[in-house]
Amino acid sequence: MNRKRLLVLNIIMTLALGGCGLQASSDDNSDFGLSVEWINEAAKESNDEESDNEGSNNDSSDSGYSYEDAQSTDTDTENISNEDADFSEKEQKSGILNEPLDINLRDADGNGKNYLFTYDGEDFTAVYTTDNWKIYDSYKITNTEDITIICEALKSEHEVHGSDMESFRTAEDMAYEWLQHNIAYQFLSDDSPWKSHAQNVDLDPKDQGKSFDEIYEDRTGKEFKLEDFLPSN
Repeated sequence: MNRKRLLVLNIIMTLALGGCGLQASSDDNSDFGLSVEWINEAAKESNDEESDNEGSNNDSSDSGYSYEDAQSTDTDTENISNEDADFSEKEQKSGILNEPLDINLRDADGNGKNYLFTYDGEDFTAVYTTDNWKIYDSYKITNTEDITIICEALKSEHEVHGSDMESFRTAEDMAYEWLQHNIAYQFLSDDSPWKSHAQNVDLDPKDQGKSFDEIYEDRTGKEFKLEDFLPSN
């Protein structure tokens, strides 16, 4: 699993630091399906290639390579492939929402602040303060289309200004920010102090269009370094 996390973090940072195609546009959403789903597919393909290369190396090795070694390699590869397949299937399944009304967004106390919505049989808390929606346990919702529909419901109740404080955020760019938190939560090690920040998402003006590394640097005042997020072992 550590090898998978290292691989995917490298994919994430290559995209983030290179002007990646994850950024959603309100005018053209054709590339919005990238994000978590695309990253996992890329990770799976890379693992498949690595498995093929290991197989070629095994075939060309000398006779000292034992049958037991071959069995161990096959088992490890199969375990990694199964993990990737399970996660990829979870991320790429079709959304379950058709429209914003499907989440039954409701004002829990009638004060226009504490809201509840229902997704896949589970109630989620969303708190609105001026120009900010905070969704608790947002990491549990991973489907891009459904996240966008949820954001549409939220902005219909209370809009949030864009970073220029004149325009208003779209459901698509709110969903992009949500996905940045999901990506961080999924692939950061459990002992990372940053993981708890990725569990919930705040949709506000200042983080519009920012990638994970940009959000991290804004929050901590430190330069983002990939090695700080990799498992120590």
